[in-house]
Amino acid sequence: MSMKKLLIVFCAALLMLLQCCIAGASELEEDPDMMLSSDRTWDIRKAQYTIFAKPPVGWVGDVMPMVGDEASGELRLFYLQDWRDGAPTYHPFHSFTTRDFVHYTYNGEDIPVTYTSHYDMALGTGSVTKVGDTYHAFYTGNNPHFFNQGKPREYIRHAVSTDGLQSFVKMEDETFTMDQEDGYNRHDFRDPFLFWNEEGQEWWLLITAVKDNRGVVARYRSQDLSSWEKMEPLCDIRGGIMECPDLFKWGDWWYLVYSTDWTTRYLRAATLEGPWEHPPMTAFDSHGFYAAKTGVLNGKRYLCGWIGTRGGYSGEFKDTSEWDWAGNLAVFELVQDENGWLKVKLPDTIRAAFGEPVPMTYKVVDGAAEMHDGAIAISGDKDGGGVTFGNLPDSPVLISTTVTISNSARAAGFFFGSDNFMKALAVELNMKHEQLRYDNSLVARMRYVAEQSYICRDIDTSKRTYQLDILIDNDIAVFFLDGREALSTRIYKMPQMPWGIYVADGDAVFENLTIRLLQE
Repeated sequence: MSMKKLLIVFCAALLMLLQCCIAGASELEEDPDMMLSSDRTWDIRKAQYTIFAKPPVGWVGDVMPMVGDEASGELRLFYLQDWRDGAPTYHPFHSFTTRDFVHYTYNGEDIPVTYTSHYDMALGTGSVTKVGDTYHAFYTGNNPHFFNQGKPREYIRHAVSTDGLQSFVKMEDETFTMDQEDGYNRHDFRDPFLFWNEEGQEWWLLITAVKDNRGVVARYRSQDLSSWEKMEPLCDIRGGIMECPDLFKWGDWWYLVYSTDWTTRYLRAATLEGPWEHPPMTAFDSHGFYAAKTGVLNGKRYLCGWIGTRGGYSGEFKDTSEWDWAGNLAVFELVQDENGWLKVKLPDTIRAAFGEPVPMTYKVVDGAAEMHDGAIAISGDKDGGGVTFGNLPDSPVLISTTVTISNSARAAGFFFGSDNFMKALAVELNMKHEQLRYDNSLVARMRYVAEQSYICRDIDTSKRTYQLDILIDNDIAVFFLDGREALSTRIYKMPQMPWGIYVADGDAVFENLTIRLLQE
């Protein structure tokens, strides 16, 4: 018997071990005459995003979910507006409002920048909190010209709104800066976060800073939200600054979410005085998703950040470009496991917005493939084997599947951007490197080299079975792995182009493979 026939027999036997009927599976049918197209009209400069919101002009920078209005049934998401217009002043506060993370209302500007000789030449991240009927915004005023004038370039700023967020008044006389007392770096601090300490019956202002060459979360206390007393730092880490701090309690644990090295992380403690410990899973996502803070909507807590563009500042928007600061709004749902560690998953409200699985047709690209009851088994040699499902639709899609990879296989995954998967870009479960990874590399090259700009999540290769939800909106695809972590990607080659699945050096079964379209 030939090797190809042996592979087909193996796949068929593996499929017979699956359940004969898989609830909710898409209808699958082979179509060897499937028509594929490499022509498209998509243009990022004209793209209309639904799930991953962006303003009509410009991009979303650091996100600041509002605190203190959890009973309203909606969440206001302030953010730094990235115009990318070359203006000397930049990053005013703008905002969106949402009830479900599917439909967004763009509110426009909330807090403006001023002029090049003022603290607010540029605005930096902070927080907005509702206290009674007043909204308090604490943020960073940034003026890089001040450094050459012998002054700190960053200042802690305060603005209030008493008219229901129609306008903010800046409290100029409350501006303050951190000095070099106690070892603080007077030029490297920012991102104030307002927190009500119930135990001490006082307000804390948490500020990310550098003290004695270590990243710390500095603490100030107040009774009136206008005068502040310095405290000892809440915590510190070895290495760089801990950007965008966010502190909250959930059950028996305190959590401190922060960002560093282009990655959003967190610490945990049983009390506010620590000790603070790092989790087993060191980050929620890779460096495609950044500067996330949390917000509460309808009793659930969500992680809200941005997925950067690539090559956006030059206007090239290339898959080979480095990640930019700012891009599209992205929201993950936070969950606790049985040990109190945090995980992220596809938000239930987003999943519910997609309809029932739609029928799917597939075409074998290379290797051998067998289909049975909503599952596809694929076999491939070192050059791989795969199937395509045709061109992606213009609307957002949700793809779900459980992938089982044979012990001999090197990798299995998803390809985008070409009807020939060896010429496509791919996100794969790489058994050799023990990672879910996106290399910005053609599938044909991934077996030889790992590109410098790859992003990845570590995986346990001993179990060989992985559940994936893939949320796609235009050029953004977020891979939610096993309901515990995410890998956010931006693939310019993907929209309106063919996509499919593949395996290399072995066999893989994609079980309960479904694709759902967003309901109107």
